Amino acid sequence: MNHRDRAKLPNLVRAMQSRWLQEVGAHADDLGKLQEHWAGATIPEEFLQFLRWSDGGRCVFPLGYLDLWPVASIITLNDDYLIRRYLEDAFIGIGTDGGSTLIALDLRPPLHGHVTSFDLGNLDISQGKPVAESIGDLFQRLDNGLLTSDSLQS
Repeated sequence: MNHRDRAKLPNLVRAMQSRWLQEVGAHADDLGKLQEHWAGATIPEEFLQFLRWSDGGRCVFPLGYLDLWPVASIITLNDDYLIRRYLEDAFIGIGTDGGSTLIALDLRPPLHGHVTSFDLGNLDISQGKPVAESIGDLFQRLDNGLLTSDSLQS
């Protein structure tokens, strides 16, 4: 990766030692559809910046795995898994640990942008497990081995 490509990396990825498997960045129209779908809440800007750079993607961290969904899948899978039915507009599911653990962003004002994990088989809001203060914090904690696949499970 040359210096110019490195400069385009979002800070949350630039600081990682693990290699993020990047997808083509999301189109502005798709990001608009995502925000429209959650019209009652504001999606954290840090996550939108990440999606502009990589529309989803995945990474094998030292002790964990993260698979973030592309915008179209975020909309579809939140509906298919009934995430909004159980978690309402308080959370937006953005991916998994590669298995049955949902990774979700908290959209409520006091915890806006915090990351919570849920068992996809038990989407009870009271069963959520706070795992990071932001998507960048999640990446850093996984990259440093402070979070593992086991510790993501709720």
